[in-house]
Amino acid sequence: MAPSPSHLQTLLPGGAGLKLRRIRDQDGLVSIIATAAAPTGDCPTCGRSSSHVHSRYRRRLRDLPWQGSAVELHVEVRRFRCRGRDCPRKTYAERLPLAMARYARQTSRLSETVRLIGYVLGGEAGSRLTGRLGMPTSPDTVLRRVKQGPTVGVLPTRVLGVDDWAWRKGQRYGTILIDLERHVPIDLLPDRSAESLEAWLKAHPGVEVISRDRAGNYADGANQGAPEAVQVADRFHLLCNLTSAVQRSLEPRRALLRTIASEGSPAPTMPPAPELPLPKTRSQQRKDEHRAHRLDRYSQVIELHRHGMSQREIGRQLHLDRKTVRRFLLAGRFPERSAPHRHPPRVNAFRDYLQQRWNEGCHNATQLWHEIQGRGYDGGRRMVSELVSEFRTSGAKYSRQLGVQPKVKHRDLSPRQAAMLMARRSEDLSAEQQCLLAKLTEASPEIAAMHDLVGEFRALLRGRREEDLVKWTDHAISSGLPEMQRFCETLRRDQSAILAAIRLPWSNGQVEGQVHRLKLIKRQMYGRAGFLLLKRRVLPPCARSDGLSR
Repeated sequence: MAPSPSHLQTLLPGGAGLKLRRIRDQDGLVSIIATAAAPTGDCPTCGRSSSHVHSRYRRRLRDLPWQGSAVELHVEVRRFRCRGRDCPRKTYAERLPLAMARYARQTSRLSETVRLIGYVLGGEAGSRLTGRLGMPTSPDTVLRRVKQGPTVGVLPTRVLGVDDWAWRKGQRYGTILIDLERHVPIDLLPDRSAESLEAWLKAHPGVEVISRDRAGNYADGANQGAPEAVQVADRFHLLCNLTSAVQRSLEPRRALLRTIASEGSPAPTMPPAPELPLPKTRSQQRKDEHRAHRLDRYSQVIELHRHGMSQREIGRQLHLDRKTVRRFLLAGRFPERSAPHRHPPRVNAFRDYLQQRWNEGCHNATQLWHEIQGRGYDGGRRMVSELVSEFRTSGAKYSRQLGVQPKVKHRDLSPRQAAMLMARRSEDLSAEQQCLLAKLTEASPEIAAMHDLVGEFRALLRGRREEDLVKWTDHAISSGLPEMQRFCETLRRDQSAILAAIRLPWSNGQVEGQVHRLKLIKRQMYGRAGFLLLKRRVLPPCARSDGLSR
């Protein structure tokens, strides 16, 4: 059954004022020839209608695909003579704003579709998708459509979430603003200064609640831009600040942490020492050189600090970050770097079977590799060969018969790990972690006092006990721990925002999620996109409902 003329008319942009003439299909390209349906055209200068045709010309535009085939729209455009005596125009071309924009090479509905694809995928991925969908577009055109999209207006916002995001970590930052009631980002600022936040709040009045982290810039900007708004400090950042204070208190106690971590670990069975030391590998030599360089830097920091030089001056003279200088000074001794934690190789799952086959006399690594492949091993031969070499050199084929336990590799307990143990609830810890935490609190009364303070503060936040904050602050100051006293000083300076955090349900949780989404978009664009493009892709698109479908 042949399609009716009314059905073919639906191929044209709806309500565009076009009349279908004919359709031509050639080499997978569908060409639609159409003309304007109106008998007259309006002059864009004086607004008078005219039916006197001066000339005609044809415009070619890409349109939405049809059944997977690319579509090209040929529109015969008329030029009319303007009969207005006082009009400076003599001729003008008729305009079809619902179908196409001036000088456009794509129909309005195709441009909008490409813009939405670019909003989701970006330039390169969006170009690959449009090519597969039958509307080939270059990556630059996709990004151009995103940039040229309509500007999203900021709706009245009552509860605002504020946080920073990194253009380049440690060097340049911006600010993201979230409507916490509608769960959508509403604006991006190119920096994280108090002045920019103040200017934005003054330009968008009506904000009643501002949720933020502990940064002083945002507190100052909120005070100046919206002094009547209630500021809410984020509860998660409060716990992070407290954990950082505990970590700084544990830095001078690294030796105690190392001793506690090593207690109770079984003594490893060591092979007999060789008569002559083995030569060092190139990797071991590089590690020794790096350690010697760090030790030299550490000695210089200690010597300069002994002569009364400040941390900032030491960092400037030795080209070190001030945090590195402070960590060296708090360590009490040269901080050794712990070995990286690596997951055990997959071949360990077949260690018992390989041990059994080795004891039975099969010492060929290739044959053992083929045998465990039939049992589900999908790794390479190299790991099997290394395990067989261990059996051969260390005499491991007798270890099970002699009852020798495998060697246990001990890892030191860092101040950060100890602080994280103290910050978590006991029911969230494993039995081993609870035992280690008990050893920590028994080894030092100061560590036990810090653990009690952290538990009380966490319970205070979870229980929304606003009236207990002042009592906890006085208790922490009287404990005599310097880092806890400094933490309490920051609490007192920001006391109203912290009380609001305990009392109100708002937090920066969803703001952190939007920052994570922004990072994914920024890295998807390889970090080379400008602020305008990033802003257009992060903020929700102003989608149109006219003409997006056939």
